[in-house]
Amino acid sequence: MSDLAYFEYALVLPEERYLIEVQTHKPASGELRGQGEIERIAKECLVLVNGEGHRDQLEEVKPNSISESNAQTLTKVQQLLNRPGAVYLVE
Repeated sequence: MSDLAYFEYALVLPEERYLIEVQTHKPASGELRGQGEIERIAKECLVLVNGEGHRDQLEEVKPNSISESNAQTLTKVQQLLNRPGAVYLVE
């Protein structure tokens, strides 16, 4: 089992699909992050990728949590962000 939590998010217009990988442990301390913190990081990553102008729309959005095996079935096309949460454009 990896040290990542996986989320999927899709936009209709423009049609884009994202994979968000969030580190489940804090790098500095190794402390396990809570589910709320992990989801907040995933949302913040979506805002960063889509621009601050979309912040009001994305605050209400909940990325879908997916399993590691489901995440592995997605083809990563381009990495858009690399932080405690990495965001990939996927097919």
